[in-house]
Amino acid sequence: MANSDSFALSIHRSILPIGCMFLVLGYLSVASPTHGRRLICWQAIMNCQTEPECHYAYGQYIHACGPVLNGQKKKCPSHCIASLVQLNLTKNGPALEECSCAEDPICMNTKRSIEPCLPRTSNTGCTEARWQCERDTQCSYEMHEYLIHCGKLFSGATCTNACRNVIANLRKIPKALQLDTCVCDGTERAICEFVKSSMQTLCFDAPMQVDDGSGSDNYDTDDEDFTQEPEYVKRVPKPKSAAHCVVAHGVVTLLASILNTLRFRL
Repeated sequence: MANSDSFALSIHRSILPIGCMFLVLGYLSVASPTHGRRLICWQAIMNCQTEPECHYAYGQYIHACGPVLNGQKKKCPSHCIASLVQLNLTKNGPALEECSCAEDPICMNTKRSIEPCLPRTSNTGCTEARWQCERDTQCSYEMHEYLIHCGKLFSGATCTNACRNVIANLRKIPKALQLDTCVCDGTERAICEFVKSSMQTLCFDAPMQVDDGSGSDNYDTDDEDFTQEPEYVKRVPKPKSAAHCVVAHGVVTLLASILNTLRFRL
């Protein structure tokens, strides 16, 4: 009997550390910083802070979107939208939008507050929306006109009246409507977001503004806090200069590919 008790005790002592190890592993799996391959938001923020470009853009986002985040404003100023686009152009920026709050109430309130500043999008990706437009004769023609008359828009210089007229014509074509609401995707995502941001800032937030007929109430184009575009949107830190060159080169490459496609379709 004594031998049986001592044998059971030895088994208990040998199993206990293994059981504790499985408990620890179970806890770590629950507390893992990924939820369905998504980062938890606190980890996404830490990753952003280790990247100079993301760290800078995140600071500008906090400054520009502060009134929205603290509840002082429900409408989103255009410079807040611009800061979100700049943040999304960095390596670790997109993870901040896609991260999981993991039941953190502060995180969930922050996401709820900033939601009006995120572009309204459909489920259609912009790559697919562009191909649908190119397959339609009228839409393809207006896109060709857009590329011709909106060249200064792509360089971030200005949005001419001719460019505004082309955009207005595009918005009258059913096949082109998805270009306005599509989700920037694929390898051209950063370029797409840069062009969308330039169009919003230069064509619709500029003093000579044309009513786009969207009826959007969540975008505050009357930025009473800023009489002109703030310096932090215009000033590009040295670490980001290379990234902007890549975006500019990517825009030229994208436009060239579209023009080549249209050349065979027209």
